[in-house]
Amino acid sequence: MNLKIYNTLAGQIEEFRPRNEGRVDMFVCGPTVYDYSHIGHARTYVFFDVVAKYLKTIGYDIKYVQNITNIDDKIIARAQKQDISPQILAEKYEKEYLADMESLGIDSVWKYARATDHIPDIIKQIETLISNGCAYAAPAVPARGQEAIVDGNRDVYFSVEKFADYGKLSGQKLDELQEGVRIELESNKNNPRDFVLWKAQNYRYEPAWHSPWGNGRPGWHIEDTAITEHYLGQQYDLHGGGQELIFPHHEAEIAQQESASGKKPFVKYWMHAGWLMVNGEKMSKSLGNYITIRDALNSYSPQALRLMFLSNYYRSPLNYTSDSIKQFSAGAVRISEFSKKIQRINTDEGIYEADSDIKETWQKILNAMNNDFNTPEAIAAIFDYIRLVNGRMNQIPKAETKKIKKFLEELDGIFGIVPTGEHAVPDNVSKLVDLREEARENRDWALSDSLRSQIFELGYAVEDTPNGPYVTKRPD
Repeated sequence: MNLKIYNTLAGQIEEFRPRNEGRVDMFVCGPTVYDYSHIGHARTYVFFDVVAKYLKTIGYDIKYVQNITNIDDKIIARAQKQDISPQILAEKYEKEYLADMESLGIDSVWKYARATDHIPDIIKQIETLISNGCAYAAPAVPARGQEAIVDGNRDVYFSVEKFADYGKLSGQKLDELQEGVRIELESNKNNPRDFVLWKAQNYRYEPAWHSPWGNGRPGWHIEDTAITEHYLGQQYDLHGGGQELIFPHHEAEIAQQESASGKKPFVKYWMHAGWLMVNGEKMSKSLGNYITIRDALNSYSPQALRLMFLSNYYRSPLNYTSDSIKQFSAGAVRISEFSKKIQRINTDEGIYEADSDIKETWQKILNAMNNDFNTPEAIAAIFDYIRLVNGRMNQIPKAETKKIKKFLEELDGIFGIVPTGEHAVPDNVSKLVDLREEARENRDWALSDSLRSQIFELGYAVEDTPNGPYVTKRPD
């Protein structure tokens, strides 16, 4: 079965055929670094990490680029509020973001590209758009206040009416924009729907670069197309991001690049991850349900978070609750315990042969992943395999464990769901948890309670979930 994906641009499932045989050029929109990244970001970036790793597993060379928006109105406003420079603020949160990605096991990105490192590329692309009549410069709206600058700097806008295909990704029409879409209403535009390519410096505290239009800074949309053209060329294979970016951001990218290059399509396949909610509501600091990646990782393992994200279909909404993450944390522990059991086998006796079950499971995983990266089915196949082999654990000779270990390593190389290190439960506690599970299966409640107490005395607590026991460090 060949890989098929849902292409947002086509609005349907399509067979994946990259522009160059054996190679995939891939870009995913990165963060605006003005605050700590949250678990909604984590869902998107974990999924595309798995996409890149799976493509590599099935034989493609991958060139995966992600931008870092380190100049933006939000950065400037937050820095001014904290009385620090925008550069210092952006550098701080870029560092925190990259640390979060490392903690989550996201290591497939080839290049993190900062917007401010590509100002010449951005200016060059804007000049091209002006020269072919798709963009225009306009005198900046006069600023007010002590920090105001009046020296002839100009804004540059993209003229959406000059791009006949505007709206082809999202289905939006210029005269029927969906309710709630933000329209920039600057008075110096030719059309309210035009979007900014270059922002004139209006105040002294704003970072600025010299350009043909005076001092200013790039708009949000233009940095992505300038960066991708620099690293991937004027056309490439796969663009990813969250669904919230389809319009206007990704629509603007298409308009910019196809207008600048004259080549279509700018990107062959567009993939978008669904929303993440917390307790059924949109994540918001005002609602008290805003969870940063580092907050989540203080309580749960990276593998538990990855397992939760990947156990849900990437295009569907995902609802994060304390109960659900506990279940997936228990699932991650089950995988870890299975791995430990395989490691402990030290006998040459046994009749179990691993090849057949490994081959069958791999085929299930390949079938699932080739069907629009259906990670829930792939994860289910992994747990079915663990359940099967657990039932034959006393029949496995040591020689066969090498095959199982290799299989687990290959799975972890794609999905990253085998816990290790500080988040793994100690062996002595794991053995007690296993004994307690056996007692529960035998309905020996007295022994089960006794083992729970022993686990508690060792500094751990155990909670039963549909995915198995959820083990955490005992609260003080």
